[in-house]
Amino acid sequence: MRTVRGFERPVLQWLFVALGGLLMTIAAGEAVGLRRAHAVIAGLRAADLNSRMERQQLDTRLAREQAARESFALELGRVRGSVTTAITSEPTLTLSPIVSRRATPPDATVAVPDPAQAILLRLVLPKGHGPSSERYAVSLRTWSKGGVVWSRSDLGISAVDGKAAVTARLTGDVLTPGAYEIRLTKATQDGPPVDVAFYEIAIAQPGS
Repeated sequence: MRTVRGFERPVLQWLFVALGGLLMTIAAGEAVGLRRAHAVIAGLRAADLNSRMERQQLDTRLAREQAARESFALELGRVRGSVTTAITSEPTLTLSPIVSRRATPPDATVAVPDPAQAILLRLVLPKGHGPSSERYAVSLRTWSKGGVVWSRSDLGISAVDGKAAVTARLTGDVLTPGAYEIRLTKATQDGPPVDVAFYEIAIAQPGS
């Protein structure tokens, strides 16, 4: 086997040894950096999962507190005589889906209700929806910033003037003066909820 001419010099041999050591050091540093990056990514994923779980718990707690508050307000209304047991006397708010979101808030067309008043919200479904087995969720959001102020889930379908609609009860203290957007979603078996329709409403200022 022929030797490489000039490689028998000690200087060249030590130079190759130094280069090999440098490459090994760089490779070790890259491995350590990669391991740290994986650890950081795993930590971020765990933090994101924890934040999602905490948000779900907060949403569940908020829904329970809202339901308890509405039940208390409804009972208080019965005691005061402001609510009767007749279904026909219960105020209703029937909304049809919008085609597209407008650039400006909708005009105020609904008078501000009494805070203790129970209201039946009826959201007419778009055409093509309506199997009785499907379950829906409703969220009331501020029109400008999108903050959720009220929500309900696991809702079924009712018939409103011959049309399929999702109904839910809320109290007047939820509908403070301002513009709102209502998001209606449908539950799925294996994935996130699917948007069904959007609705808009604006509550007038008292005395306007």
